[in-house]
This record gives sequence, structure tokens and C-alpha cells, in this order.
Amino acid sequence: MWMHWPTPSSVILPKKANPFSDTFALEALELILNNIERACDDPEALEAKNAMLTAAFYAGVAITASGTTAVHALSYPLGGRYHIPHGVSNAMLLVPVMKFNEPACRGKFAAAYDRVVKDQPLSTEEEKSAWIIRRLDEIVKHLDIPSSLREYGVGSEDLDELVEAGMDVKRLLVNNMREMTPEDARKLYLEIM
Repeated sequence: MWMHWPTPSSVILPKKANPFSDTFALEALELILNNIERACDDPEALEAKNAMLTAAFYAGVAITASGTTAVHALSYPLGGRYHIPHGVSNAMLLVPVMKFNEPACRGKFAAAYDRVVKDQPLSTEEEKSAWIIRRLDEIVKHLDIPSSLREYGVGSEDLDELVEAGMDVKRLLVNNMREMTPEDARKLYLEIM
């Protein structure tokens, strides 16, 4: 008897983050936070560059085990229509989406802080969570990632199409820890206009 397996595009999976993916994500984050600036700034920083290669591998394992979320979903239309490199659009959207998700992810962000910060003890989950988001924002700015979609010719007249296309990437949005509405997506795109 033949079984019919649904195609990947017809399957909507629940949030897939799990202890295995979280372990690899934390390993990657620790390496990234401690090495990315030096690896990019100093051509001779081979140790930092090797750490980033390991971080990329660990992050890949985490993504394979858990999928991606709203950052990637909202990035897809930016690459498809405006040819913005996916890594650049992800970096542009990273902090806005993390701020949006923070109420649902505060505990995980605080655990990430506890893992990577040894010399600045903060006491509350809220403070720790805010520190992680602020640190990632500092890194994005330090690396001179473009901060505005206008640099790529994207304007407010494109919002409706972007929101529709981004919200259509349901296979990733179902993984997001906080439900996202079209109005939420619109506000996030506006943050990087």
C-alpha cells in the first residue's frame, strides 16, 4: 500500500526550538559575541576567524534542528524583489524582531546572557534580555550593516507588498515564539525604512 506524504510546502509545523537546538544556538552565540568584531576588523585574527567558522557550524546545527523564524521570513521578500543579500537583510531585521519577540523570549535571552557574560552580573531577566539585544545592536552597527531599506530603493510605497510576501512565509512564522500579525510585520519593516 502506497502512503501519501504531504509535501513540505503543505506542512505547517509548530514551534520547533528544543533543548538540542538551544544548546547549539548558545554555543554559537557565545562564539559570535566574543569573536565577530575582531574577526572582521583584524585580517590577522586567525583565532577569532576560526571561532567564527565553528560558530557558523553550531548555528547551522541549531537551524537544522529548529528552523528559522520571523527574521528570515521577513527577509525573503527583500532578497527576492530588491536583491538585498539575505545575510544583510537578516542583520537589518535581527534587532527589531528580537525586540518584538522579547516578551515571549525573555527567559531564553536571559539564559544567553548568563552563558556569555561573566564580568557584568545583572540581576533581573529583563536587564539580561535587554543587554543581549543591545549587544547585538552594537555588533550590527560596528560591522557597518546598512541600517535603512532606502539604501536599496525600498520605500513606504512597497510596504503592502512586503507585508503580504513576508506573512506568506508561514513555514517560518509558525516557529516564531510570538505570533506576528500583518500589522506587526508592517511596523517592523517601517523600523528599518
